[in-house]
Amino acid sequence: MYRRTGHLAVILTAALAGVAGPASAAPVSGDALAGATGPAPAASVSDEQGLAFYTPEADRVPGPHGTVIQLRPITGDPGLPGARNYLVLYRSVDMRGETVAVSGTLAVPEGTPPPGGWPLISWAHGTTGVADVCAPSRDTSPEFPAHDYTSLVRTTQAQWIAAGYAIAQTDYQGLGTPGPHGYLIGTAEQRAVTDMARAAREVEPEIGTRWVAMGHSQGGQAAVFTDARAQAWAPDMQLLGAVAMAPASHIGTGVQASQAATTAGAAAVLAPVTGGSTSFLPLLIRGAQTVSDLDPARFLTPRSDSMLPLADATCIGQLRGKDSWGGISAAEVFTPGGDDSALSRVLNENDPSTLTFAQPLLVLQGTADTTVPAVATTAMVAQQKLAGQPVQYRTYPGADHRGLLAASYPDAVAWVNARFGR
Repeated sequence: MYRRTGHLAVILTAALAGVAGPASAAPVSGDALAGATGPAPAASVSDEQGLAFYTPEADRVPGPHGTVIQLRPITGDPGLPGARNYLVLYRSVDMRGETVAVSGTLAVPEGTPPPGGWPLISWAHGTTGVADVCAPSRDTSPEFPAHDYTSLVRTTQAQWIAAGYAIAQTDYQGLGTPGPHGYLIGTAEQRAVTDMARAAREVEPEIGTRWVAMGHSQGGQAAVFTDARAQAWAPDMQLLGAVAMAPASHIGTGVQASQAATTAGAAAVLAPVTGGSTSFLPLLIRGAQTVSDLDPARFLTPRSDSMLPLADATCIGQLRGKDSWGGISAAEVFTPGGDDSALSRVLNENDPSTLTFAQPLLVLQGTADTTVPAVATTAMVAQQKLAGQPVQYRTYPGADHRGLLAASYPDAVAWVNARFGR
């Protein structure tokens, strides 16, 4: 099934050396991948789903960021049709400056690459949650808790494969792998997205050095941060620009407005950040806690504070449930007069509106989006344009948050093709 030698020979030899099949193929070390000329010893997978893959031995994690720790081939979900698919564990650097293992997937078109190698898109996914079970690379069946979203994203990604692009997608730091997930912490997301692009080239040398960052929702915010900071983080790669679909922005403003409304006894809302839903708040708090020692009890009611651990075990779909955060109103979340300054500070520091970038940015937004309302994205773009940033903005009448993926694809592919000179 695999025609290449070198890296893939290592994988295939390991798979044949007593491993049941591609879905449970043995992890292969990043050191073995680097210039391997022969088979590497097979490592065992300790559980039925191969979840041990996500937790490497501690002594295997140190190394240069953007290099591969281990990988195995993917058959079925979450792979993409018309491509060679891999589950990849690679190195990145967290907000404490420590090297960490991050998981992701890579899909490379079948066939012969164009001159200069396959053009690469490093995809930043939208919100699934902060619990390890929410990592998109774990979506191997319809029972996956965020399958309704991740399978929809793969439909769009398959179009990019058919258009001749390799697709790398990070799970982000701490989502699926050890450690906390820095939800909407722009620098951590950028590092994960960029290091995934570097790791992709180690897995498949037929991938070129030119790439584009692309993301939706949470990933849209990550794409803007990547556009601003990736070139300095990975100067060996050539970032051509970024596409941000419905990027999260102005979140700190929304939380502050909700707290103020609660204190004033008015109807509290979390718009324009979350379309009025409280379900995203525990994710925002958990993300902020990766870079701050904020105490949620200073601004949450006892009831909502006691519900924070639900975010550590369930995904966004479950958090929206009536028996979870979706069952309480914004007015019941915040303590009147509470001090949410630490949370708001982190959120404001990670707002993409104030970033500066040299590479072009394409922002895409649906007008019927109630998750990331168009008013927030329009304000972000206006601020960027006022600062002279190279940003283009296109809106799609009637497109909601998820519908934007399909509605914007023709414009996105035309824009990305132009960046690559195709």
